[in-house]
Amino acid sequence: ITLATGAIWGKPMWGTWWTWDPRLTSELILLFMYIGVMGLNAAIEDRRRAARAAGFLAIVGVVLLPVIRYSVVWWNSLHQGSSVSVFGESRIDPSMLGPLWVMLVATKFWFAGSLLQRARAANLEAESGKAWARAAAGVPQ
Repeated sequence: ITLATGAIWGKPMWGTWWTWDPRLTSELILLFMYIGVMGLNAAIEDRRRAARAAGFLAIVGVVLLPVIRYSVVWWNSLHQGSSVSVFGESRIDPSMLGPLWVMLVATKFWFAGSLLQRARAANLEAESGKAWARAAAGVPQ
């Protein structure tokens, strides 16, 4: 999603859909790694071997995360550095900082609620044969 929406935003800002910017290139490599993990997992029939191979490739892909994060600092880039700093002075206008923090907190609460709902559903599915689970799910006995 970030590469697609970035291209849509980049066309009017930079005059091109794509440029070989360090951050864009490192995110493209991460996308290829993700596709590789899914493809490798699907290509190996033995589920245990597939999970082990895909897990190894995913761990290799984690190395790219700091490269993506610090690419704007390490190399000359079209992307700006951080606008919000926890320890230093933020370079973002205060009128935008408040809504940013509200959305950040709201997103965390949404994630926590979704995670709890998914855990509840998984627990009810695992215990579906028991009376308490049927009652909690609203299934008549």
